[in-house]
Amino acid sequence: MSSTFTAIAKPIKLSPKSREEWLSLRQGIGSSEIATILALNKWETPYQLWLRKTGQTPPKTESFAMKAGHYLEDAVSLFWQDESGRQVIKSSSAENIYVHPEKDFLRVSPDRTYWIPGMTKNDDNKGILECKTTQMPVDGDDLPMYWFAQVQYQMGVMQKEQGSIAWLQGGREFGYKDVALVPDFYEYLVEEAEKFWFVNVQGRVEPDMISSEDVLLKYAKHFDGKIVEAPESLVFELSRLKDVKEQIKELDAKKDEIEEYTKLFMMDAEALMYSGQSLATWKAAKDSQKFDTKAFEKKHPELYSQFLVNTAGSRRFLLK
Repeated sequence: MSSTFTAIAKPIKLSPKSREEWLSLRQGIGSSEIATILALNKWETPYQLWLRKTGQTPPKTESFAMKAGHYLEDAVSLFWQDESGRQVIKSSSAENIYVHPEKDFLRVSPDRTYWIPGMTKNDDNKGILECKTTQMPVDGDDLPMYWFAQVQYQMGVMQKEQGSIAWLQGGREFGYKDVALVPDFYEYLVEEAEKFWFVNVQGRVEPDMISSEDVLLKYAKHFDGKIVEAPESLVFELSRLKDVKEQIKELDAKKDEIEEYTKLFMMDAEALMYSGQSLATWKAAKDSQKFDTKAFEKKHPELYSQFLVNTAGSRRFLLK
């Protein structure tokens, strides 16, 4: 084992027997959450994570994309094994959780581990494999910082010096990149995790809001009569926004003009071709049935009123 971790006891391994137990044992700061804390996660902000961690919003439910990514870990790890020539440890597919021996809120559950070539097969000579499925283009020399922070956090908590990030892009292209532990960066991650856990989660101190979605979670409604004075910097940005909106309006008009010209040329044709290449299609959608609410309300007003529900009005931004 490297001298980086010689003075630290080994991480504690937890082996949950069910998905529910696994979720309960993940209480703390996981590797996906450290990226959120650093505002590197485009799907969740630190404020939204804080609401979830403090029980103010329900736990995150597994989306189709999340479930697909979980199922495809096997495929990505097999691609990685073929391409790298290294051996994935079969037992690492189990959803074990590893807890930092001194800071039990640091918890990770790596996708896979692998044997480091040329070294004795023991717990000290393993690397971390992070498996990703994505639709976005990936540059191996410029990995998403979200991914990099995740695997650095995992390596640090599990006391591993080596790791690799593998990805399947659009189901068509595979790539991987080996990464080494960066001790200073890992220490920074620990500091940020510790601050978020003790100050924000345990201390219930609200983190800064960084998106309009954050604002709407706290202020779904405006405060009647409240007015704030804009600084000069914001006045300048709003002026730029007006210019951008004008440009968009001009481009939309040009788009409509070209589409109208094309449709007039196509008439009743379903497709437009040029030298064997499809340029555009103009097809009718299949017939469908739609409930006529206005007619129903007119014919059965009392019954209609019984099924009306109040819907909270949303805040609408208007540029004056």
